[in-house]
Amino acid sequence: MRYTHVMNKKETIDRLVQASPLLAAIGQELSFTKAAERLGVDQSAVSHRIRSLEQALGLTLFDRTTRQLRLTEVGEILCHAATDTLGRWGVALDKLARSHSTNTVHLSLPSSLAMKWLIPALPKAQAKDLDISVTVSEETVDFMVKEADAAIRFGPGPYPGLHCTHLSYCWLWPVASPAYLAGRATDALLLSEPNTTFLADQRGETDKTDFSWHYYCSKIAGVNGVISPDQQFDRADLMLQGAVVGMGVGLGRTLLVEDDIEAGYLSCVARSVRMRSSYWLVCSASFAETARFERLRDWLISEMQITREKIQGT
Repeated sequence: MRYTHVMNKKETIDRLVQASPLLAAIGQELSFTKAAERLGVDQSAVSHRIRSLEQALGLTLFDRTTRQLRLTEVGEILCHAATDTLGRWGVALDKLARSHSTNTVHLSLPSSLAMKWLIPALPKAQAKDLDISVTVSEETVDFMVKEADAAIRFGPGPYPGLHCTHLSYCWLWPVASPAYLAGRATDALLLSEPNTTFLADQRGETDKTDFSWHYYCSKIAGVNGVISPDQQFDRADLMLQGAVVGMGVGLGRTLLVEDDIEAGYLSCVARSVRMRSSYWLVCSASFAETARFERLRDWLISEMQITREKIQGT
């Protein structure tokens, strides 16, 4: 850009920040007149500010004709940036309002963990007057722009740049429905049974979290390199539901299978293996200083421990 010949970078940024509401309005309306009406100012004032900004930048932001207003390449870049800037302020103000007016914690976590563990546990949280709003996401959360206050991550951790609290270690073990196991030699399912169908979570097989048959086999003598998935699913809860209905042997993981085992829907096929990955509670440093964070952290650690204790040997 040519601002280096007209203004220094700080002056340019300050000027653009001041003009952000105007640029966003023009970019969305594609009309000086409509942008002026939207902002409650005279159309001549809009035209004057844009001319002044273009002169300061040494760049043309809009092609003007008698019939339409068209964004130049530079104008499109700056108008989109202005719209995004205002959107971020809107999210920030919403988060500010929530932090002062509600006890609700907006928690992001993967879909499988939400479906298999958190949602069934929410009534316990409500009984302790802990209000958790659930957002499902498989991706990492940008706490500066997203609405989540905190997130649960499954991985080796910790995560640089975030406040990280270790919630629970994890174990991995094969599981299958009692109906699938009927008439089969359980101790041979992983070793020599030729008709065993192995189910897997596709993401876990590739994301280096240890949630894979390869990792499990590497820790169990006699099966190293033998097991490969026959059917893969794009979510762990779907894979485990496949095991529940008798499709084959799936991989159980801490927090995802304890309730199904306790209810008799699944049975352990072989011993558990400690994973390198764990569950972590992550958030911004500022949220970690709040009472809402402390209540959430303490409840998650306690509830995860209760869940783990349902299965002996984990």
